Amino acid sequence: MKKKKKSTARKSFLGRLVLFVFAFVSIGLLFSQSYDLDFKNIISVSQEVENKISGLKESIRIPDNSSSQDNSIKQGKDLKDRLEYVIVPSNTREEIIEHTGYTVSHNSKWKIPNWVGYELTRREVMGTNPRNDSFAPDPMVKGNKAQLSDYKNSGYDRGHMAPAADMKWSKKVMKESFYLSNICPQNQNLNRGDWNDLEEKVRSWAKRDSAIIIVCGPIVSKRPQKIGNNVAVPDAFFKIILSPFKNNPQAIGFIMPNKAGNNPLSHYACSIDKVEEITKMDFFSALPDDIENKIESTYSLKYWNIK
Repeated sequence: MKKKKKSTARKSFLGRLVLFVFAFVSIGLLFSQSYDLDFKNIISVSQEVENKISGLKESIRIPDNSSSQDNSIKQGKDLKDRLEYVIVPSNTREEIIEHTGYTVSHNSKWKIPNWVGYELTRREVMGTNPRNDSFAPDPMVKGNKAQLSDYKNSGYDRGHMAPAADMKWSKKVMKESFYLSNICPQNQNLNRGDWNDLEEKVRSWAKRDSAIIIVCGPIVSKRPQKIGNNVAVPDAFFKIILSPFKNNPQAIGFIMPNKAGNNPLSHYACSIDKVEEITKMDFFSALPDDIENKIESTYSLKYWNIK
């Protein structure tokens, strides 16, 4: 009898043990699957965040090693394109046109640009294509646009926003720089004097920093003077320059009245915040807020080598 009880007890114990092990393994598998799913989700989310952070770092900075800069600039093209774009007031007429060498926001009411934006690299500055002086209406503009006859005997120069000397790197971009969507009626003395001095400075900055972003355009009053068939004459011009690919990004703005003058560039220099206040435009919104706020509120004449 004792043996039977022992055998029965052993079977009972073994049965309970098997059930316990089965239950333990089942629960373990269940938790293991759940954990694996959660862990995979965590890894996926973490990787996505890391990719975004890595992408942001790469997009706002390139190495100072000039041998790798051109490739790095190309890799950051998406951000570069976004930096060229400007947010204009909601009531402003705007037609965005992307040419090979620059982007223009054309205003069909004024028949001049709201702004023109482009990147200028060291390699592009070294271009050798000659100036062609073939001004022409922009074939890509769908709205009302300026014609060559509008400037005839107006007393104003056909002033480039993106200058021809910045477009020597391609025959096509040189031709596009003479489209009237890139042109404004500009005081002759300004166009050939202080504005030209600023353009030459910009090219020197592109050589030094490897690549910079330029946005420029007219400042137009509510009731501007007109030439030809209602082409608006700006009261002034703005130009802002951003050097975003350095460890410490830098930016500066300039405002030049559309009249004769002979002043040092420091006379026209200002913060981008000041340009935004006057134009009611928003520049460089694609940058992280902390960087945007820093570069737009201050500027360094020393960094830009302006006296």
